[in-house]
Amino acid sequence: MGRLDGKVAIVTGGVRGLGGAAVAALAAEGAAVLVGDVLDEIGEASVEALVRGGARAAYVPLDVRDAASWDSAVETALRLWGRVDCLVNNAGINIPVDIEAGTADQFRAILEVNLIGAFLGIKAVLPAMRQSGGGSIINVASNSTDMIQPATSLYGASKAAIANLAKTTAVHCALRGDNIRVNSIHPGPHETEMLTNPEVQAMPMFKALLDAVPMGRMGRPEEFGKLVVFLASEDSSYITASEMFIDGGLTAVSFADPTASRRG
Repeated sequence: MGRLDGKVAIVTGGVRGLGGAAVAALAAEGAAVLVGDVLDEIGEASVEALVRGGARAAYVPLDVRDAASWDSAVETALRLWGRVDCLVNNAGINIPVDIEAGTADQFRAILEVNLIGAFLGIKAVLPAMRQSGGGSIINVASNSTDMIQPATSLYGASKAAIANLAKTTAVHCALRGDNIRVNSIHPGPHETEMLTNPEVQAMPMFKALLDAVPMGRMGRPEEFGKLVVFLASEDSSYITASEMFIDGGLTAVSFADPTASRRG
């Protein structure tokens, strides 16, 4: 028996990286998982592999910026499995620029995916979760909400906003008596395809970042997946409006990019 037997989860950006880890962990604990992404070919193949392994899973094309796309995804989950118990708002993009180099168009693009996408997802699943008797919403933020670097000006602002969105939604649902919990996860560097790239690992900035992690390593994707499962399960039944950092203690220490010029 898995901790999530009989539950249904929707994961955005669930084809690869931390989203893929969340999907695998939820499915391993018995949840039926609807994987939403814009990488259709890869998504279909990844879900087929999960199903062959005995998981209950399906793929749906999902543009998180579009309310109609969200409605279609929720309708698919209800048609296939009759309920929605968990939403993992994981889809996100990053454009690493400081405040002066960034443009309004770049900021809008980030906000549309990272913030508006999460907002639309929450609005889409709330009625279904109430019908199911409750649920858990998990916004994937970032440790950049507390670990401030100029290059995360746009990205960090969007992630701080979805962390706040989790809190306001959590209190709203609690005061209504909805039995819907809402929390945010704040990951630091993990062993995903983006960061295991040899070119990225050769960068002085990356080496300095990894050296600053008190635990001395990047996180493993499955560790992120376990935290998602914890928040999706009844093991966290009294946890809502919380921020959970998973970065090996990195946000607890001072870190400065040694390659950056103090004079800009």
